[in-house]
Amino acid sequence: MYRSVLALLLLGCSPTPSTLDEGSDDDGIGEGTTGESPGSEAGDDDDDDDDDDDDDNGSTEPAVLPPLGGTSGGSGGSDFPNGVADELDGVPVSLIVPNGASQESGVALLVVFSGVEGADLMLNNFLGMAGYVGLGDTIIAVLDGRYASADDGALVLDALRGGYDVDNDRTWLLSESAGTSEGLELGLGLRQSYFAAYWANDVNDADQPILDAAELGFAPWGNAGPGGDFQDADSIVSGMHAADYRLPADAPYSGPGANVHGSVEQFIEAASFFADKRR
Repeated sequence: MYRSVLALLLLGCSPTPSTLDEGSDDDGIGEGTTGESPGSEAGDDDDDDDDDDDDDNGSTEPAVLPPLGGTSGGSGGSDFPNGVADELDGVPVSLIVPNGASQESGVALLVVFSGVEGADLMLNNFLGMAGYVGLGDTIIAVLDGRYASADDGALVLDALRGGYDVDNDRTWLLSESAGTSEGLELGLGLRQSYFAAYWANDVNDADQPILDAAELGFAPWGNAGPGGDFQDADSIVSGMHAADYRLPADAPYSGPGANVHGSVEQFIEAASFFADKRR
């Protein structure tokens, strides 16, 4: 509970009981929408791909998946401004969907793997601070990092892109502590091209990006918050640097709380990282 209470106190708010609604049989994401396969937006026509990828000089640019400058085209989802605990494609997830986001074209999305505090408490943190860190208009989906896998994260990502018109260039990933390994697998491998920015916070593991910026067709943003594990944070950031990720000057993060696992200051810095980041 320490993080939920202290984070709100730091923001000048009073802690409140969880406002998560009870889960229901209707997940509110819309009937008739299906999860995307990794290649679903790239198209299956090889001739079209060749035409799109070859510029006037005959060079070949990588086909970016999902396409730069576009949206997912999803529809049928509902707003959950006070949060909801439910399941998407069989994966437990806690959601914030701001008022009007279900009707918005190009809504931002943050996928989060929680730490040991679990998905509901992590979501409660964001209910209290999303506006403060620039995420007040963002769909926030939290998976329990203790139990969820990278594949679960991909299913949730696809379901949300099917149920809401998500901005291809403003989709972000945050992993916390117990969710480090799964976040690294999803964000640096399984769905690397989907995320404009990834911050691995309170790390306890390390991994390297599978593709570099040239292979992806864009340069993602990245950083790591050590939470005392400087070796893993250094390794993650070194791999991002080698892959030509865009990194802030302070990478890995070395500010207040960098040497303390579970630091509220470092967590707020991580949550504040995303709002201006685009592919």
